[in-house]
Amino acid sequence: MFEEIQNDLIYIKRACVQFKQWEEDQVNVSMKDLVFRALDDAFKQRTGSQERTEKTSYLRDKLVKTHHLVSMLKKSLHSSPQLSSGNLNSQSFQRAKNSLTRRAYNLRHRSVYLPTKLQDVDIQKMIAESSTFKEIEAVYNGLEDVTLKLCFLCFSVFPENAVIKKKVLVHWWVGEGFIDTLGTQLKTAEDTANDFFKHFIEKGLIKQVYKKRRPSADSCSMDPSIRYAVIKLAQRAGFFSFDSNGNPTEDFTCSRRACLVKTEEGSSVHELPYRLEQEKVQSIINVNEPNLDFRPEWFSKMKYVAVLQLGRWESSAKHLIQVEDSEFLKGLKNMRQLRYLSLRGVSRITKLPASICKLSNLRILNLNGCVDLEQLPEGIGSLKNLTHLDMYECYLISHMPKGLALLSQLQVLKGFVIGKPRPGGNYCKLADLSGLENLRKLSIHVDINKKYDAAKRELISLAKFKKLRSLSISWSRLYDTPKKPLNIKRIATKKGGGLSNLCHGKQDKWAVKMVRLKFLEKLRMDWRKLQELFPGLTYLEIVKCPKLSFIPCDENGVWKKAD
Repeated sequence: MFEEIQNDLIYIKRACVQFKQWEEDQVNVSMKDLVFRALDDAFKQRTGSQERTEKTSYLRDKLVKTHHLVSMLKKSLHSSPQLSSGNLNSQSFQRAKNSLTRRAYNLRHRSVYLPTKLQDVDIQKMIAESSTFKEIEAVYNGLEDVTLKLCFLCFSVFPENAVIKKKVLVHWWVGEGFIDTLGTQLKTAEDTANDFFKHFIEKGLIKQVYKKRRPSADSCSMDPSIRYAVIKLAQRAGFFSFDSNGNPTEDFTCSRRACLVKTEEGSSVHELPYRLEQEKVQSIINVNEPNLDFRPEWFSKMKYVAVLQLGRWESSAKHLIQVEDSEFLKGLKNMRQLRYLSLRGVSRITKLPASICKLSNLRILNLNGCVDLEQLPEGIGSLKNLTHLDMYECYLISHMPKGLALLSQLQVLKGFVIGKPRPGGNYCKLADLSGLENLRKLSIHVDINKKYDAAKRELISLAKFKKLRSLSISWSRLYDTPKKPLNIKRIATKKGGGLSNLCHGKQDKWAVKMVRLKFLEKLRMDWRKLQELFPGLTYLEIVKCPKLSFIPCDENGVWKKAD
């Protein structure tokens, strides 16, 4: 039996490419430890003094079960599926993956004695890696071009079973230069990225994640077994550096990309100052680091960085990020190659340094959820290549700087504030943005008292926004219905305390397909009237609008037009 175990282990060592690091791999060390301890105990039993029959029986039983475990592992390797460069949705691949899952389950739940050390080993991960890696590698190699492959490798840094907003990846890809927000008027960066997502989905590499019954998915996820393979592929390509547990690290020596990761061993932010040659850094991605304690002198030396994803990528605001001192942000003045800056959800930033206005290559600035931010720099209009500006949920900003109207390339603007008029009027009004010919998505927050008619006057100017396709308006308090722009495809209203109807006259109708109505306590309308106002309606979502009647929504407040 000893010889059989040895032969099986030799077979496993030679047969499985993933076990080529036999001496270092944690799984194999645990397996060998299990077998060698059994052999050692048995040898002592045979050569030492004869002890009780019970111990002999125990060792024999232990050896038999060891033999059984190794044999099952050999069998799982021997029965690996045939490889295909097509996709991972094939029945053969799914059957193989399901079979591996059942084997992993059986191994975990079989009533056999296993040493304590082996119980920490992720057997499912071990089997999935050894059995599916080449299948996934074949699909990866079959991707059409290098750009698709690079975009796919970005998935390697996200935690297992993470639900990832597509927007996070799109912005990252823009920052890396994989896709661009400038150039063609026919296809946006989002359109190009959606083609990539569709390709990955068709190949079985990622899955769509839908919210309620919305017709389109704005998030995606990845099967754990595929994620393990992506980590190996990214590591092999030098796209990121990973530790022995598959966690991305701050080491940018070879990859030019660093990840901010908080682990039990410590914080990567504290390790970064020991990494020299900051000029090599091309991208920094915050995976789960809650404290951005950068040393200003170190931060300012990243002259060629293109991506700074310092804020959170998760949707939930429960993932808190903060700075002790935002002084390090002054170092942005040296980063003339920066294309994407995200401070999403970062607290304790009260204002942005004026040096941010020198970032002539900046495409995307995400300030979403910076709850302590009080103002934007006046010189923001000098960001001539800025296409996306997100200030949503920056509640302390009361007025917009005049320079916003100079952002000629702006396509997406979120969190524009209509505040209480102030003397001099030296701030940006909604009408000032009507000259932005590329603006297609706009969200507005109205934050002034009911006695002022300024909100009504500003909202009427929406009729001038001819190319706007998506509009969202939230109110602290609400007045009359705004004059609508002509060709909007989506509209969302939130917290409209005084809004009572959406009518604009006998012949006026909304050219809108998707409508979301939330917290509109005084909005009174029935299903027939809604259909008349929105003849092209395909999706309706309602949240706490008690006076809307006879609306055929489901238990989640959603109505969707039948296909």
